[in-house]
Amino acid sequence: MKKYLKTASALLLAVILSLQQALPVRAWEEIVTCTVLGDSIAKGYSSDKANEIKCYGRIITEQIAEENEIYFDYQNYAKNGLDTQGLNEKVLSRDTVKRNLNKSDIILLTMGSNDLLNEFKRESQEILNSDTKFRSAPQAMNELQEAVKKNPLIVLKIIDALSSWDYGSFEAQWAEAMETITQQKKDNAQIIVTNIYNPIYNMQLPGTMNKVVEDIIQNMNSIIEKRAEEFDYKVVDLFNSNIVAFVQGDGLHPSQEGQQLIATMVYDKIEPDPDTNTQSVDGEAIKGESQQPKPADQSEQTIPENQDQPPDTTSQSKNQSNQGKYSYFVPTILLVILAGVLVITIRRKKKK
Repeated sequence: MKKYLKTASALLLAVILSLQQALPVRAWEEIVTCTVLGDSIAKGYSSDKANEIKCYGRIITEQIAEENEIYFDYQNYAKNGLDTQGLNEKVLSRDTVKRNLNKSDIILLTMGSNDLLNEFKRESQEILNSDTKFRSAPQAMNELQEAVKKNPLIVLKIIDALSSWDYGSFEAQWAEAMETITQQKKDNAQIIVTNIYNPIYNMQLPGTMNKVVEDIIQNMNSIIEKRAEEFDYKVVDLFNSNIVAFVQGDGLHPSQEGQQLIATMVYDKIEPDPDTNTQSVDGEAIKGESQQPKPADQSEQTIPENQDQPPDTTSQSKNQSNQGKYSYFVPTILLVILAGVLVITIRRKKKK
């Protein structure tokens, strides 16, 4: 009898192993969830309101969903004009954002350009002694160029002011943002950030100012890079890419081709076979919140500052297939049938 039991057990184990090898390799579960954070680049800003720009985050999410024939849940909380301090105070402080970070498989972040641009606008306004609060870098640049024509020494003042920029403040805000994100994310979530390209590369900067700006950006990128291991994120190098050749008419923001280029670079950083054992928001409590996820508050879905549209949220793929839903059903039934046959065989042997 023991001989039959050993034989049956060995046969059942062999069947299980063979079925496991035959199962399709699944890179994702039944849904891929992506949360996008950042500035106008991550939002997909379009200088032409008649032509919508699809941001790199949405391109990637739709691509993963289509390739794996699964649903996707896409949330974009990026805001035009946002800097790292604004990210911490206006976005990451919101419960809705925290809930989405908690369930996200992929978290994408583009941040830093406005820290530099806002500083440039402030310094330009102060040096030019202007009562006008510059709304954009091009506006500040135009005023600066006119002033330099009258007094070339103004360039030196701008360079000196930018050279003494407070990197410590940027690093502190960056670290605070990444601390919040890593505390809220699930264990197997992938965080991918883009570094900073020169947002005023296509503008005609006077004198050696362009070199100073690029030095500042490289120093900021060094801060982003050195914190990558600490907060477990990957960095996409936009600074050394040719993204500045694919911008809109404003000379600053990526065109649709530029967004596609960023999407390609970010996609290459995404691991195709993430660990899917960790439960999402549906299986465990959100850090610091109740056990069951609550729906987004209506007050948090209003149009954010400096945005023309509410956060971009989508939770369904256009190319959903039922194939993945039943990929494990047939092998499971086969296992049950085989186990039943083995039990019947063993019982018959016992009667004899």
